[in-house]
Amino acid sequence: MTNILRAYRTSSAEGATHIGLLLSVYDALAEDIALSGEAEQNADLPARCRHSQHALLLLGHLESWVPSLEDATLEQSLLCFYKYIRAELLRLQTVRSREGFVELAMRVCEARAAWQSKQAQARSAIGDPEVDCTEYPDGGGDSRACWSA
Repeated sequence: MTNILRAYRTSSAEGATHIGLLLSVYDALAEDIALSGEAEQNADLPARCRHSQHALLLLGHLESWVPSLEDATLEQSLLCFYKYIRAELLRLQTVRSREGFVELAMRVCEARAAWQSKQAQARSAIGDPEVDCTEYPDGGGDSRACWSA
């Protein structure tokens, strides 16, 4: 991670809401998965393993927050989603498909967008100014709009 990216993440975490912190973790998770795909494309096994290992660590952190939720349906849904992401990430280690990593990163970005939308709804409900919920490009490609932060 570059110094600029680290400074951005640090400043965005200070004073952030719980959903803001969650969005930051989703950004890092999607970035790690995408970087695993790039490393796979470059046949860089150590980098692929390093990024995948960090993604698994982030998944563990996300799962550790789930029991604090008051909504049992949301809790079950998130646990199922995280289990799926973990299984796919491990499967991609053996399949060795860059496209699979990109698709998985996009699924994380879609979940992130849902949380961002929830944050915008909560802000508008309490009278905060309207929040711009930028949609992420679908299809992946080389665009990193959803995991660049």
